[in-house]
Amino acid sequence: MKKQLLFLLALALCFVSCGKTGESGPQQTTAPPEGDDAPTESQSAPSEFTPVEGVDYGGYKFRILGYDGAAKGIWQIAEISEIIAEKETGEPINDALYKRNRAVEALYNIEFGIVPVTYPNRPDFAAKFTKAVLAGEDLFDAAFLLGDSLPASLSKNNMCHDLASIAALDLSAGWWDQNSIKGMSIGGKVNAVIGDVNLYSATAPQAVFANKKLMQDNEVGDLYELVREGKWTWDIMYDIMKKTTKDINGDGTIDKSDQVGLFAQYLHLHTAILSAGELMTPKDGGDIPVLAPNAERVAAIVAKVGPILKDRSASVIADDISAGYGNVFFEFILPKFRDNEIMFHVNQLLFSFELRNMDADFAILPFPKFDAAQKGYGAMVANAWATYTVIPITCTDTERAANILSAMGYYSKSYVTPAYYDTTVTNKLIRDGGSAEMLDLIIKNRVFDLAYLYNWGDINGMINTISNQGKSDTFVSQLEKNENKIKAALQKTLDQLQAD
Repeated sequence: MKKQLLFLLALALCFVSCGKTGESGPQQTTAPPEGDDAPTESQSAPSEFTPVEGVDYGGYKFRILGYDGAAKGIWQIAEISEIIAEKETGEPINDALYKRNRAVEALYNIEFGIVPVTYPNRPDFAAKFTKAVLAGEDLFDAAFLLGDSLPASLSKNNMCHDLASIAALDLSAGWWDQNSIKGMSIGGKVNAVIGDVNLYSATAPQAVFANKKLMQDNEVGDLYELVREGKWTWDIMYDIMKKTTKDINGDGTIDKSDQVGLFAQYLHLHTAILSAGELMTPKDGGDIPVLAPNAERVAAIVAKVGPILKDRSASVIADDISAGYGNVFFEFILPKFRDNEIMFHVNQLLFSFELRNMDADFAILPFPKFDAAQKGYGAMVANAWATYTVIPITCTDTERAANILSAMGYYSKSYVTPAYYDTTVTNKLIRDGGSAEMLDLIIKNRVFDLAYLYNWGDINGMINTISNQGKSDTFVSQLEKNENKIKAALQKTLDQLQAD
């Protein structure tokens, strides 16, 4: 009787809170682009969830390592935990998390607990995870690991369970990002995955923010339509950058004090490569990553995008002006964008949370294509904020963990994702339907490159150095120079993952 009452309570929560989403999960709120730029069918598939009958975990405290949402005074996303919501506050995402947790707790008679990491203490993810797992301590059942912690956490002595081998965990379910499964697997093993439970990963894709006042003042036209037609390219964006740059102080040079066409970072050269569909370590027929990029096309991308980032007549790079700021994005670039002195700013989607009080409208666009012939748009997920779901090898009951994570995934898709899309982003932050459409396109076309995630042989640093030094014609020679180091680091990871 107790179990039946708990299950009925969970269903009642779903019916009351889901509204139009119903039992099959949330419905798509905006129509994605058609043709080559449409998300894949697997990404759009509705969720189906059947609770495991007769399961009662007797009040077990299910512990997750992850952000605690305790940070204040910096990025608003850092005030939200993906794991814990103590009470309803009227803030849509918090309340959605609260409803999700109560539904899962009632369903399986559990309690959620957190092993906390507080922003900006990013190193704590790898430190807490590896210390506990290597010591064999059962401190958490699952972890929502920050992307930056993956190299230390995934490749040492098989510290994570292969999610694909856990029978109770259906990775084909609609609340798991199929692109992440395909991209993250190695030899058929999936040690980490992104899903609807990973709210931070929905805010971490790189996007282009455009100031609509400057668009109007300079008669830029409808950029959404360019995206829909597949014509949103670096060449187009560069033309607009130059058109909208203005020497405000009249000193004859363009710097951070002026109206600037683009504020970006040197690392966005790497973003341009991945968003163009190129991987530094594509996988062979055995699902094994190999250092075999399409060097000719990557070199062409670098040759085009590198000079755009270095053009000081139309762009400013955050890396060059960061001295003197605790956080140059929050303290300088954000206010400057709000004040209509930046045409384009490249940042993660979480930047939109900070634009609630902006008087002018803004647009969100996917990363531009290398050229119009490119098939579709891609969105690189930044390691600095994205989180990945893992189950540590110290977890003693993987079936229990799988059942709870599956329920979390379903209710996250039912409650949390709609709160992020429909309430917080679409209605409160983004002020037009076009950007909501773009948001949908960006999130559903996230791309994953194992070389970027593991940073074998400091391959990320290699590309950043090329970008920073403006040596856009050296990609092939730098790749050859670093080839042995990258391959050795890659092989070390493979050996560790295959060890008993």
